[in-house]
Amino acid sequence: MIFLYHARLVILSQPKTGTTALDHALSPRASIAINNPPLMKHMPYHKFMTYVAPLLQAQTGLTRDQYDVVSVMREPIDWLGSWYRYRTREQLKDSDSKKRRGNYTGDVTFDAFVQEVLKPKKERASYAGLGSPCGVALTADGGIGCDRIFPYEDLSGLHEMIQERTKREIDLKLMNVSPDGDMTLADETRARLKTAWQFAFDLHATLKRDGKIDPRFQAPHDTGADEEAVVTG
Repeated sequence: MIFLYHARLVILSQPKTGTTALDHALSPRASIAINNPPLMKHMPYHKFMTYVAPLLQAQTGLTRDQYDVVSVMREPIDWLGSWYRYRTREQLKDSDSKKRRGNYTGDVTFDAFVQEVLKPKKERASYAGLGSPCGVALTADGGIGCDRIFPYEDLSGLHEMIQERTKREIDLKLMNVSPDGDMTLADETRARLKTAWQFAFDLHATLKRDGKIDPRFQAPHDTGADEEAVVTG
């Protein structure tokens, strides 16, 4: 999570959307920059409103309507594919940590991985303990709380907003890049995922370069995913 006071901008870090690189580029000029632990780095909107927004108002006098809160969203299957491929790293397989070894996906197919994600939370293998591809943008009742969500597939609008408000260029470096891998998905599994994650698929399909959100997604929803999951490794 990044708070840029002079830009009147908060950026919530959705995992696997390139925001780690953005966080590192902006941290030196930020009023608040949380890069660790993951539970705080990937703070969802409703927790931001509970814990951070009151602090900002107390310390800066800014009310919620005086700054924008934005995030990034990746196409849901591509988002899952990035997690799957990222967790095929041999470092996880050979880790001394049982928890990190449990996140290894190198011995399962992408289809099996997605099927595991679709199981009830308590029944999933640890490598499938993921939240939602739009989890950080959600209010407690499942609506969108962020003012804007930028599509991962075209971040030029987000970069322009930051540069215009900060009057500075952004120097981004690639970070946490996932290795290549086979992302073949059976038609039946794809159909099940689209049904379970309909909210996420529908939301992503409406995202535009300027990040503006269709108002119908700001009402309470059942997102079909575990937004609270903290995902690392």
